[in-house]
Amino acid sequence: MTSSLSLLLIFLAFVLSLTARNPLLLLLTVIVLIVAMTSWLWGKYCLAGISYTRRFETDRLFFGEEIDLWIELINAKPLPLPWLKAEDEFPQEMPILRAETQHSSRPQRRTLTNVYSLRWYEKVRRRYRLRGERRGAYHIGPVQLASGDLFGFQRRRLAASSVDTVLVYPKLVPLAQLSLPAARPLGDFGSERRVVDDPLRMAGARDYQAGDSVRHLHWKATAHRAALQTKQFDPSATPHWMICLNTQTLEHLFEGVVTDFLETAIVVAASLAVAGLEARRSVGLVANSNIQKSRDWVQLAASRHPQQSTRILEALAQLNSTPLLAFDQMLRLERPRLPYGASLFAVTSLLNENLLKALLDLRSKGHPVALILVGRQPDRPMPPDVPLYVVRENWTELKALHLTPQVVL
Repeated sequence: MTSSLSLLLIFLAFVLSLTARNPLLLLLTVIVLIVAMTSWLWGKYCLAGISYTRRFETDRLFFGEEIDLWIELINAKPLPLPWLKAEDEFPQEMPILRAETQHSSRPQRRTLTNVYSLRWYEKVRRRYRLRGERRGAYHIGPVQLASGDLFGFQRRRLAASSVDTVLVYPKLVPLAQLSLPAARPLGDFGSERRVVDDPLRMAGARDYQAGDSVRHLHWKATAHRAALQTKQFDPSATPHWMICLNTQTLEHLFEGVVTDFLETAIVVAASLAVAGLEARRSVGLVANSNIQKSRDWVQLAASRHPQQSTRILEALAQLNSTPLLAFDQMLRLERPRLPYGASLFAVTSLLNENLLKALLDLRSKGHPVALILVGRQPDRPMPPDVPLYVVRENWTELKALHLTPQVVL
C-alpha cells in the first residue's frame, strides 16, 4: 500500500508546481501520482481471482509406484500479473522427480517453488511426477502465493488453506509356496471337528441324500452311475482369517518404537491379508493402534467383500506407531467378536509371556493360532500348539515371505 508519507510528498510537489507555475514539475508530479495509484491498485488486486489447484492421477498408490501431479493456476481477471510466486509444501517421504525443492520451515517437509507470469484470464498447467517411498497418509500443502505490481513497490502474500492427502499403501511381497499348496500358502490348520465344507476343495462324489443342496449335484457322476450323485467336499476349519498386528516393538511404551520392526510387521500383515483374499478367504484385521482421526484401535471384521483389500491397506497405510493398549489385552477384548473357528495370525516383533497366554487362551476357545515374529529371534520355549514363523529380513530388503515353522526348545 502507498504510504502516507509518499502521498504527502506528491501533494507537496503538486502544490509547489502550481505555485511556481512550473509545467515540467507539474507533469512529473502527475506521472508520479499515476504510477503510485497504479502500483497501489495493482498491489491491492493482484491476488484477486487467482486459483491454485492440484490434480492427481490418483490419490491412492502402492509402495514404489509413481503418479502424475498437475498444478493448475488461473488468473480469472482482466489484470495481468508480471510475476506470481507459489511455494507449495510436499512431504519429504514423497519426492518430486526431476524437480528441485528447498528445505521447509517445518520438519520432514520440502518446498516446491514456481514463478509464473500470467496474462489476463490465462491458465497455466505444469506436470510433475511423485513417487511413494514409504507407506503413510501424506498431506500436500498449503501453498503460499506472492505477487505485486510491475514496478516492485507493492507486494502481497496469500496463504491458501487447501491441503490434499495421498495414501501410500504398504509394501506387498508374495508368500513363498514352500511345501504347502499354493492356494493355501500357510495351509489349513487341523480341526478336531467339522466346521464347514469348503466348496473349493472337492474330494469326490457320493449318493444323493435327502436334504443335499441341488447346487451341489455332480451331473457327470450322475450320468456315469445312472443315479443321483452329490459332490463331497473336504472340511475346512479356517473359513476366516484374522490378522492381529502388534504395533508395540519394545517392552515399555516410554522406550519409543523401533521403526524398522514396526514397518516390517506392517508389510507382513498386509501381504498376509492380500494373500488370504486372493485365496478366497474371509480376512479381517485388528491392530492395537489407531489411524488418523480415530480414537479406537483398528477393527476390521472378516469379510470377502471386493473392497476388503482396499480397506485393510488403507488402514495399514494410516496406522499410527503408538499403541493404545497392550497386545494381549486387545486379543482378549476382541475374542467375543471373532468369527467361529477363525484362524488367527499374530504378527509381532515383541514376544512375552502375556502374549503367549492370550494366544493359548484363544486356542482353547477353538481358534487355530499362528505366531509370526519379525525382526527378532525367539528367546523362550514355544508351546507346541502355537506354530512359530520368523521373519528376519528388514522390510526394505524383504522380497518374499518364507514362513518356515521354527522349533524353539
